[in-house]
Amino acid sequence: MYLRMETLSRCSVLLLLVVLFSACSTFQGNPFLLADQNLRYVWPPKPNQPRIKLLRVLKGPEDIVPPSGRFQRLFEAMTGEKSQLMGFVTPAGVVADGDRFIYVADPAARQVHRYDLTDREVSFITHAGGEPLASPVGVALDSDNNLYVSDSVRAQVFKYNKNAEFVGILGGGQVEMQRPAGLAINAGGEKYVADVLAHKLIVFDKDDRYVREIKGDTEEEAFNRPINVALDSDGSVYVTDAMNFTVKVLDRQGKLMKAVGQIGDTPGSFARPKGVAVDSDHNIYIVDANFDNFQIFNQSGRLLMFVGNTGNRPGEFFLPNGIFIDKKDRIYVSDSYNHRIQIFQYLKEGGKGD
Repeated sequence: MYLRMETLSRCSVLLLLVVLFSACSTFQGNPFLLADQNLRYVWPPKPNQPRIKLLRVLKGPEDIVPPSGRFQRLFEAMTGEKSQLMGFVTPAGVVADGDRFIYVADPAARQVHRYDLTDREVSFITHAGGEPLASPVGVALDSDNNLYVSDSVRAQVFKYNKNAEFVGILGGGQVEMQRPAGLAINAGGEKYVADVLAHKLIVFDKDDRYVREIKGDTEEEAFNRPINVALDSDGSVYVTDAMNFTVKVLDRQGKLMKAVGQIGDTPGSFARPKGVAVDSDHNIYIVDANFDNFQIFNQSGRLLMFVGNTGNRPGEFFLPNGIFIDKKDRIYVSDSYNHRIQIFQYLKEGGKGD
């Protein structure tokens, strides 16, 4: 077998670079810092005690991947090849393990972005079962760091292991869904899927088997296009009931306990509610795409504060969508039409985060 001269030359270049790399240390810079020390945005503003602090704005791989070193630049110059990493297009669902990984569903890009903060690498999940993703909108992690991705067009929820390798379909592909969107997983491994067009939640057990559905037995309990779901440490279920312009709070059995917010154009009400999340003090965070903010309520449904307004500066939003709060009370918000993720910190009593 003969190698073309072009191939041989490239092999020689690669061999040379391997030798050069082996003689030198690899990137040993500081690990990625989730807090940008240049940001000084807090809510509410002084002289009030701050309760929310902006940590970092992620616009794309350039904010994670370290700058090319001398030998990487040499490789690019000699081979004419340069790695191209896609940034966010319209980020939707977001989830993080609180230690290393951030996953962002991006329906317009038809992929899930996987940000590795430890190795400072960015990769992408683009397929499930040999077929490309069509519209990934929701993401969730279980206790073993398996990733679940809802695809609203393929009408299924896909499972990947901690290495982002495709494992299977939630429910074995035997559970019919119309338009799955938001996902949430509790400590026991139960999965809750918001099926927008079916107006219900679908529940699966820790082994991904179908358990039941929650639709509401009365007019008051019934959903009208539920789009997102979150869980708290007590097992309560929070559902963004989009066309009822509220977030419904259910007990473990799926019975309605209360509703937060209503339609309106004043603080404490909603015009286009999207993502929902709960912090360690059980405060409820609800994103509104029309108001370009997220509002924070206590368990009594009283508005505590809101964060954000329309714009593209840090702390501002343009059609925000998903929200997730990790185990360290860091708040991840997908700022969809600003094509970025903004990360905040909930500051507990005394003004300090985790």
